[in-house]
Amino acid sequence: MKKLIFIVLIAISAVSAVAFIRESGVVKWPAGPKDMPDTADAQQIMRTIQRAYELEAKAACTFDISEFPTVFINDPRGGALDPSTAEFVRDVLNDPSLTAPGYLDYKVAYYQWWAEGAARWEALQARAAAEGRNLTQDEMASLVDSKGRMAGPRSCPGPESRGSKIDLEFLSLHINGDVASVVFDDGPRTNQMTLVNVNHHWYIAGNRILALHP
Repeated sequence: MKKLIFIVLIAISAVSAVAFIRESGVVKWPAGPKDMPDTADAQQIMRTIQRAYELEAKAACTFDISEFPTVFINDPRGGALDPSTAEFVRDVLNDPSLTAPGYLDYKVAYYQWWAEGAARWEALQARAAAEGRNLTQDEMASLVDSKGRMAGPRSCPGPESRGSKIDLEFLSLHINGDVASVVFDDGPRTNQMTLVNVNHHWYIAGNRILALHP
C-alpha cells in the first residue's frame, strides 16, 4: 500500500510538471539554416501545434475539450493507434464497435478518463477535508481502476504562469502534398507529429515520441 501511495504522488508530480512546462515558456520559431520551409502552410502547421498545446493545457484544468476538433482529427494518414491505446479508447468511450479509433478519439477519451478520475479525487478530498483528516490508504487505492490505471487530479497553472506562451522548439518540418511530418521539442519530449490537410486546414492526426528528456 505504501508503494501505491508513492506511485500516486509521482503521478501527481508528473501531471503538474507537464502543465507547468506547457504554460511557462515561449514558442521558439525557427531561425537560421534549419530544416524548416518558409511557407504559409508551414506557419499554419506550427500554429496548429501551438494551439493544440494551449487547448490541452486548458483541458488539464477545466476538462473542456469542445475545441479539440479544431486541431485534432481522426485520419488514417496519421497512423493507427497501438492496440493497447485503441483498447483504452474503446473502453473509455464504451464503444466496442470502434474498430479503428483515430487521434481525435484518443484525445477525447484521455481527457474524459482524466476528468472522471479527477472527480473521484475531488470527492474524496472534500470528504476528508470536511472530516479534518488526510486520505486513507483505502481511499487512495479506490482511485485505481479495475485495469490498474489511475488518473491524477486536475492540473491548473498558478497565477504567475497565466497568459504565457507554450515552450516549443521546432526542429524540422516536411510537407508531402496533404501530409506533413514535424519534429519538435516541447521540453520533456521530442515528438514527431503527423498533420493532414483537409479543406485547406491542417489538423494533427498522429504523434510519436522520439525521445524523453530527464
